Formats: sequence, C-alpha cells, structure tokens
Amino acid sequence: MANAVPHFEGIRGRIIRAREMMETRDLLLELLDLPEHRLLPIFGVTQWAPHEVHGLKDQIFLGVITELVQNGWNCNSAAFGEGRHDTFLMEMARCGFPKSVTRLLEMGAEADHNSQGYGASTPMMCTRDPEIMKKLLYYGANPLATNAPGQTDFTYKLLKGYTPGARFYLYNTEKIPFQSLLSNFRDCILSRNSAPYEPMYPLCLIPVVPAGVPYTNVIDRSLIDSMLRDQYLPFTSKALSYPLNGSQTVWQYIRLRLGESKVVVPALVVALMACMAKLEECRTPEDFAFLEHYITKPIPRELYPRETLSKAVFVYLLFSLSILPAPQLLRWLILLDRLLRRLLVWMDSLGELPFRVVNSLIAADKRGSHMLQELATMQALLAMRVNVSDSFGEFRIPDELASMLAMNENIE
Repeated sequence: MANAVPHFEGIRGRIIRAREMMETRDLLLELLDLPEHRLLPIFGVTQWAPHEVHGLKDQIFLGVITELVQNGWNCNSAAFGEGRHDTFLMEMARCGFPKSVTRLLEMGAEADHNSQGYGASTPMMCTRDPEIMKKLLYYGANPLATNAPGQTDFTYKLLKGYTPGARFYLYNTEKIPFQSLLSNFRDCILSRNSAPYEPMYPLCLIPVVPAGVPYTNVIDRSLIDSMLRDQYLPFTSKALSYPLNGSQTVWQYIRLRLGESKVVVPALVVALMACMAKLEECRTPEDFAFLEHYITKPIPRELYPRETLSKAVFVYLLFSLSILPAPQLLRWLILLDRLLRRLLVWMDSLGELPFRVVNSLIAADKRGSHMLQELATMQALLAMRVNVSDSFGEFRIPDELASMLAMNENIE
C-alpha cells in the first residue's frame, strides 16, 4: 500500500532526548507494548494489510534503533526481560524481526550476551527463526554458549519445543560441533536441572543421529530413566523406534519400566497415548493392554513435579486419531471410555488442580479446562467420526473387539 511506509518525524524529538539508558528502555518498552492500531499511526502509517503488520513493525524498530544509536544509545545495555538481563537485540530476536536484528548486529550489539552461564537465555535462545539464527552465528554467536542452567541453545530449544530452531542444528551438523550439543542435551537431562517448558509438556523432542553421520547417539536406558523420573517422554518417531540394545526399542523399554511401576502418573498416560497415536508400531494389542493395565494402578498421594498438561497434546491426539479407519478408532474409543472412568476416581481423590490443562495461546486468567473435559470432548468428536452412540449400540462391532466391549461394560 502507498501509505504503508513508516516515517519518524513525530517521534524524533523523544528519540533525541532518550539518551539515558532508563529513558531509552521506557521508550522502547512503550513501543513494544503498543498494539499495531496504535503503533503504526505514530509513524505515519494510516493504511495497511494484515500481512504487512509484522514487516512494518520490523521497519519501525529498525529506524528507531538507528536513530537511538546515532544519538548516543549503547545498544548493549541490558535493561529488558525478567531481571532486566536482556538486551534489545534479544527482544528483537524474540519478536522475530530480522531487519532490526541485523541492524543491531551491524551497530555492535553483542551476539553472545548472557552466555557463559549468565541469565536465562542468550540471543540465540530468544529466536525460533533459523534465518535470524544464521545471522547471529555470522556475527559470532557461539552455538556452545550456555545459559545459567547450563543449556546450549540446542538443548534449550529441544526442551522448549521450538522445533524449527532445533532442526536448524540437525541440518547443519557439518558446520557445528554437533557431538558437543548432543552431550550437553544428555548432561542436562541426567542432571535433572532441565525440565521441559510446560506449554509443550509432556511431549519432548529428542535427537536421533541418522545412519552414516559421524556422531554417536546419546540415547540409552539411563537417559530414558531420567526422563521418566521427571514425567516426560521422548516423542519423535525415530526416538521411539530407536533400538537400545538388541531388538528392544525405546518405546518397548518405556512400556517395561512403567509396567513395573507401582503407581500411575496421569500426565504420562496422556504422553503414552500421544506416542501410540504417533507411531503404528506403538499401538499393537499389547500396547493397548499395557495402557489399560497401567491406568488401574493406584494414584500417588501427590503428583510431583508436574501439575500442568498441554492443550497441544490433546489437539494432536484428536487430529491423529481422527484419520484412523473405523475399527481402529473404535479401539481407541474403548480405551478413552476406560480412562475417563479412572479419571473420575482420580479427580475425586486429588481434585481438579493436578489435572489442569494449559493452552499457551490463551491468557492465563481464561484457562480453565482439565484432563477430563479434554478427553470427554475428544471421545465425543471421535464417536461422531464413526457414527456410534455413547453405548456403541448403533454400530456393528467387529468380532475381534466384541470381547473388549463386554469387558468394558463391567468396569467400575
């Protein structure tokens, strides 16, 4: 659009006055907090299309940054984020503004700020955009730099669920000391100082080095044991099917360990279902029998350390299961019915809080669903998908499932 070109005359006076670090911070935070319908008119943009907003904001901050530095602002001032440990480079990387990031780097912004164990994140950890990651590496960012918990950017992104950023390292193993990144991931998991970011929990990415690549995989029983202790699981298809020794896969080992457990962990039930939905080899008759036995175990008096489930997992389950043929889907409906009955018992014992579901896309004060609601909704939608009633009475039951349904009717 002709008018979608920002200018800076209306704010230049304030930029000139904002030489002190605190004044500059207040100005930048104010601009960051403004919604586009208030921000863009300040810079003379009166008409814009929705797809232009992100690029226009990037241009605006590029111009503001340029004028601030020209008027004496030190762009490495750490005055943003929690504890005010972050620089504005980190804010721009977090927003995904490549032009602003490039301009800051050209003007001397430190690409490795907060590394060497200081602060919660580095500029690399602030971005999910591989193109911004490339730019940071070009300007000297160290892929082995660690934050305060001792995580490299690769480990940080894996545990945060930032898939595109984590894959950047998998696609560039020849240019990056990848074995060191793998070892850091393993060390952080074994130290139990690194837990997944809650909105993506309980699904955790875990890298598997493909055949022919000169790196050693770090997946073994001790790594899986540590993940199970903290109540999360590997999730990639390659990780689940990875052979630990002989013919035993990671998934089979998980099944063995949880089968030996004396108690049931509800969050792991959801994670197990997600694994089964992801990979056909994980949903054999033995897998269903295992999960149905697992949910009959006693529930612990306290659910520690995880008390938050992710809405994304239930969405993933719904879309994964809805494409299955009717007989397979009916088997899942039987499982869901049994799990819902167990959930009623668990929630009667422990209340709703431990089963709370978080949608990271919705404001915290508006999040109110729990595991029972999500699974019941999923069951209803899947039942419509195969046109069965709640009692399955209007659907012809395949002979191989008839005995399972008979058992289902006798469950508490």
